[in-house]
Amino acid sequence: MEASGLYLEQIYNVPGKHIKNVSLDRMLTIPASALGTLRQELTETIGLERTKGFLLRYGWHCGISDAEKIKKMNWDNQKELLRAGPKLHILHGYLKDAQEVAVEVDFSAGTINHEAIWKNSYEAEEYLRIFGKSDQPVCHTVVGYASGYLSTILGKKVITKEVECMAMGHKHCRAVCHTVEEWDGEVDEELKYYESNSIIDELDNTFKKLKAERDNLSKFYEAHHILTKEVLRESDLGSIAKALYKISGLPVFIVNEEMNPLATAGAAEQDIVCFTDNLKNMQNSLNGLGEINKSTNLELSHDMYTLITPIYLNKKIVGYCSFLYRDQVPQEVDQLFLEQGSMACSLYLMNERTRIMTEQRIQGNLLDDLLAKRISEDEIRKKAFYIEFQLEGPYFMIGLSKPKESLEDTDEYGALHELTSDISLFLKDRKINALLGEKWGHIVILMSEGLPINSTKNKNGFCQSLIDYCSRKYPEYQLKAGISSTTEKIEEASQLFDECLSALKVANDRRKVVFFDSLGIEGVMYHMKNVKPIEKFIKKKLGNLIKEDKFKDMELTRTLYCYLNNGSNLYKTARTMSLSISGLRYRLRKINEILETDINNPKVGSQIFLALQFFIYWGEIDLEADVDLNIDEF
Repeated sequence: MEASGLYLEQIYNVPGKHIKNVSLDRMLTIPASALGTLRQELTETIGLERTKGFLLRYGWHCGISDAEKIKKMNWDNQKELLRAGPKLHILHGYLKDAQEVAVEVDFSAGTINHEAIWKNSYEAEEYLRIFGKSDQPVCHTVVGYASGYLSTILGKKVITKEVECMAMGHKHCRAVCHTVEEWDGEVDEELKYYESNSIIDELDNTFKKLKAERDNLSKFYEAHHILTKEVLRESDLGSIAKALYKISGLPVFIVNEEMNPLATAGAAEQDIVCFTDNLKNMQNSLNGLGEINKSTNLELSHDMYTLITPIYLNKKIVGYCSFLYRDQVPQEVDQLFLEQGSMACSLYLMNERTRIMTEQRIQGNLLDDLLAKRISEDEIRKKAFYIEFQLEGPYFMIGLSKPKESLEDTDEYGALHELTSDISLFLKDRKINALLGEKWGHIVILMSEGLPINSTKNKNGFCQSLIDYCSRKYPEYQLKAGISSTTEKIEEASQLFDECLSALKVANDRRKVVFFDSLGIEGVMYHMKNVKPIEKFIKKKLGNLIKEDKFKDMELTRTLYCYLNNGSNLYKTARTMSLSISGLRYRLRKINEILETDINNPKVGSQIFLALQFFIYWGEIDLEADVDLNIDEF
């Protein structure tokens, strides 16, 4: 018998036919629209996934039932037995036509490669009518029927896969059939739909999932409670890391943007080194971890993994919080713990930043009031108490040069504020008793002259270390420092401010730290309010020389300054300037002629040297000022 000669009456009692065979199953007729409505009801009741499984298994059992009937019939060959399957698809009304593309089957070996085009599938038509276009194949009953039928006649489990579907927009549906082994894992995800799960099993699985979720929620609540307490206690990052380790039992790392550890807990020293090195290498290879803006699993080495999440502050990533895994697999609840830890770190950093900014603002206000002399002694003591500034004299002041003269106003303000914040941390780390503020674009530090800054040498060393610290963080800034004299009265802060700015004006690249006391009588004269008489006197003394020398790289002026600075010592000056004695004498004679005076006269020489110092102070000429105190730096 051939498949083309197959009719439903041969295997079913078909309604309306007078011939009855009690050995055959009764056949029912169900409209396609009713089956479409049934599918809709199932989808709304039990969901897409369960509906798919239900329809596949329904089709599977229908296919098995027909195959068992078909196998009892006499066929010309086994291929006709296989072709009877598509024929039954058409007879049942599942399809209007089925066109075979490939029929390769070996019943003895149990292999099959069957491909067919299904035309006008009732399932695809009903799906389009009810739901509209789909992004996945929808002919589950027809697929299940083919799988059950072929599995029965071949004796091995065959899975049919719909690779094209009319409901997806294709012209026709297309199906491919192979045994499970021949699919080689490609249909593993589909196999679960062919397994019949009871409602009891599903309820049991659901209960287990709910219990796991409840346990995770309980752990999450406990973690939230512990970390919130740490934040409210104003604990540091180290305490937060320890709390996270206690909660999770996993090594905890809190690092900054450069992957340098800020705090760790539960990690051995070698793990800390290995973790940070691997993370830095990964950061370099990824051109930064900027794309890690959420919790991510990273493989650091063959036996080291990390779950890492960013720490945000003002919408910027300022660091990372992570767990370290060795021979462990991250659990779902670990991510909840880590993200809570990251939030605690963000709150700590935000609180710390707010506290520092508030403290700086109070310090700046107090300093402004002191400089403006608009605060009483009682108010000084009250505000000093709030910011823990010890009123212990004597006092002195340090003024720092502007971060960058070339910055725009907005950039300069931002740079100054950022630099002030870092200097505040520098002072706190060293437990320095100081008031920090900004005035006229300069950073100003009012300090108590107690240990360890109680000598000129220590002050100089402190300023050098401060400048070095700032230069490492901001290599583009060329900072210099001016240091005032000392006073026992904090009310004289405005005078200290004037003194440190005077010293700062004399600072240069050769001598970055200048003491006001080193300026001598010149320093006192720099403080004079009315400098016009001095300016007139100086221009009268040096005007002709400056006018003559300005087109010659200030050669004669430099020679004059060096000669007077060396105590009018001819030989010492010649060595300093690398000149011959005769060459130096020629220059000095030329200078005397221009100035119409004798610079070797002590009185004249001292007046001219003072005039040169003022020119340097005013910035009229660029010469190296004699501010060398011959003290060692520490």
